[in-house]
Amino acid sequence: MAGFFVCLETEKIVKYRKAMVIEKILRTIWREFIYGGHFQSLGAASIVFVSAILLKIQITWDVLFVTYLIFYPLYLYNRFKEIEIDYSANLERTKHIRTYFHLIPIILYLVIFVVIGNLIYFSNLWGLVFGLLLLFFGLLYTIVFKKFTKKLALFKNLYVATFFASLVFFLIVYYSYPLTETLITGMLIFMVFVYLKALMMQIFLDMKDIESDEKEGLLTFPIIFGKEKTLNVLKIISVLATAPILLIFSLYFDIFPKSVLLLLFTIPFNFYCFNQALKQKYSGYILAGGEFVLWPILIIIGEIII
Repeated sequence: MAGFFVCLETEKIVKYRKAMVIEKILRTIWREFIYGGHFQSLGAASIVFVSAILLKIQITWDVLFVTYLIFYPLYLYNRFKEIEIDYSANLERTKHIRTYFHLIPIILYLVIFVVIGNLIYFSNLWGLVFGLLLLFFGLLYTIVFKKFTKKLALFKNLYVATFFASLVFFLIVYYSYPLTETLITGMLIFMVFVYLKALMMQIFLDMKDIESDEKEGLLTFPIIFGKEKTLNVLKIISVLATAPILLIFSLYFDIFPKSVLLLLFTIPFNFYCFNQALKQKYSGYILAGGEFVLWPILIIIGEIII
């Protein structure tokens, strides 16, 4: 009888250990998704997906995959080069990156190789050139262009926002899509929308990096004006950069389908992230950095209900 209870106890211990192993694996995957740059890279692919719906362009899975792979090494390389700088502002992220720090150069080379291979196979010459330019200038951001913010205020925000906005044009180049007046108009308007939203996001994310950015001598918006004024300005930008563009160009000019109106919900989403930051909760920055991932969900819901 005693042996029976011992077996039960042993079985419980084994199950507990298995559960702990599974939990540890899931936790590691989640941390990699958040801290490894995958969440933000998925956001880049989301911009392309939403652009295709709004501009009525038929796409295939490869353009989303390639976009994701172009942005992933940009984030990973930035974390790799700035791991010491990030230690104070992004402690958890730094700890995670250190677990496979020595493997990052190999990962970068492999991903870049896959990006080039996919662009050659699935796209065209101009798609290849545009994709490689995004990759090249994205990698240069960390070691060259970010330093310009020491002399030019907000330069890194403007630079990064340009990358996100260019994805709308990348979609058209990738498929060599024939340009029409309607397509050009829609493309330019949506590029402005993406640019403003990306700019707002980057300014907000700078709030968590005030300490490290000050050490580098960078002239970011939160450093120049402080957290309180930055949040007040961001609230204004969130409304003005979202509501007028969506309402005017979907209801009045009928350039975008009505489903784009669901993106109005990004305004309360932004305010929620701002409030989380005020409470000193890092989750607000994580959510804000992945805002673009929310867009396809809202657009698909809009396509169903409107």
